[in-house]
Amino acid sequence: MLAWRLILTVIKRRLAYRGDLVLASLDEILRGVLAWTMLEVYVARTPELAGWSHAQLLFILGFSLVPVSLFHAFCGNLYQLSSHYLIGGNFDRVLLRPYPAFLQVCLDRIAVEDLSGAILGIALMVTAALQIPGFAWDPLHLLGLLAMQASAFGVVVAVFMAFAATGFWFEDRVGMVPPVYNLMEFGRWPNRIYHPLLKLLITCVIPFSFVAFYPASLFAGGADLWPALATPLVAVGALLVSGACWKAGVARYASSGS
Repeated sequence: MLAWRLILTVIKRRLAYRGDLVLASLDEILRGVLAWTMLEVYVARTPELAGWSHAQLLFILGFSLVPVSLFHAFCGNLYQLSSHYLIGGNFDRVLLRPYPAFLQVCLDRIAVEDLSGAILGIALMVTAALQIPGFAWDPLHLLGLLAMQASAFGVVVAVFMAFAATGFWFEDRVGMVPPVYNLMEFGRWPNRIYHPLLKLLITCVIPFSFVAFYPASLFAGGADLWPALATPLVAVGALLVSGACWKAGVARYASSGS
């Protein structure tokens, strides 16, 4: 209940400046449009990529935009953990409140404008699905798609929670989150096109393949069945590991003294 009140308060505050909200929404959409444009450039040179058609690749791209957009909207404040909270001393304020520190950091800033990326992602998925032969529109498959989206979102949150938590050990204003974020692009493409070491990295170490390629390919066709179905388990496991890292970091936190 308290979390819901915090969310409503932040949303009301954000809606007070609607012009700024619209412009910020366009920024998130432009990110997705840029990724879409790059996909069209690649596909223009070859009708298939590692056996995947244009429609399948478009579906995977659209799928990936949804959990990433949700992360930007509800957990994007993790980008500021090192600079604003740990080095700036604002984490002391967080610890004084009887509420989970991770949720407080996330709920300090809810960017509702970033949900525009999820809308674009859904539109791309629908467009691609209409071109994929045999795509199932029955409620059971759509419910499974929703579950995979939730699992992909869990993987994104887990990865960035873990890397943001490194700020408890290594004080740096930039932190590890921005460099790792750039690796997420690799998860939007068939992993057969990558070197085995890179494939191992984005599957087992930093599991970005489970943010887009594996779960989306289960519905787009041509999936490796077991890795795709393992997405919820990967999400749960990643959240447990990242949660442990976060708790360990909070336990060793010492006030900035400012």
